[in-house]
Amino acid sequence: MWLVKNKKGRIASVFSLTIWSLFLVMLIMKGNWTIGPTLLAIAFTLLLTLTGVRLYQEWVEDGEWLE
Repeated sequence: MWLVKNKKGRIASVFSLTIWSLFLVMLIMKGNWTIGPTLLAIAFTLLLTLTGVRLYQEWVEDGEWLE
């Protein structure tokens, strides 16, 4: 039922999703929106998107794309 082909990859995906979300929340709480923090927020958002795609592929497609 819960046979996972790539356990380490799935753990890394969940961990990175948590870290990028935490960094984005910390950046939003700081409230400094000069060019540097704005670019960091964009980068964190893109990383969250990529991690979300990876998690989708691992959970829904059951890791078949990794083979």
